[in-house]
Amino acid sequence: MIKKEINFRDRKLVFIDLETTGLDIFKHEIVEIGILVVDGRTLKITNRYHARIKPKHLKTADPESLKISGYSEKKWEKARDIKEVLEEVVTLASDAMVAGWKVDFDWYMLDKYLKKYNIKHTFDYHLIDVISMAYKYFYRKEKPKELSLGNVCKILGIPIHEKHSEGLGHNAMDDIIATYEVFKRLMEDEI
Repeated sequence: MIKKEINFRDRKLVFIDLETTGLDIFKHEIVEIGILVVDGRTLKITNRYHARIKPKHLKTADPESLKISGYSEKKWEKARDIKEVLEEVVTLASDAMVAGWKVDFDWYMLDKYLKKYNIKHTFDYHLIDVISMAYKYFYRKEKPKELSLGNVCKILGIPIHEKHSEGLGHNAMDDIIATYEVFKRLMEDEI
């Protein structure tokens, strides 16, 4: 079956941020997901999704990653099963392009679990990496020295949770909202 071509501007964008128990996609788990669905033409948010996920293997977690994500048993007491969350995630925007800050990591983790639970999706295979956009935008400028989301937000005047900018932790929803705001600002400066 031949798939109908879609103008990339007509695809929705699914901005995704994950918090995980570490950076090893083979060993660590997703513990939180924040998503914004954005209209590809207007760049306006059409839907939001947030879920905390019950980790199954906390003993393999990197303590620093748990600290960064703000993980605690109390905060995660109403966390949900990953399969249930992923089944909801794939219904958010069919044929959408996935976007995010360092989006390849989030995509690899998400894809790993979609395959593990045999959950089909229709996300487009193209990824939009906002850090790459920031690289181009800031390349000839003096600051920032490091392309972290917190640094870029600070320079662009985009609010971000103060714990994030101090390196003390953050959550998926705060990060994806900040990433989306950086994306919009960089798109405005290009148009």
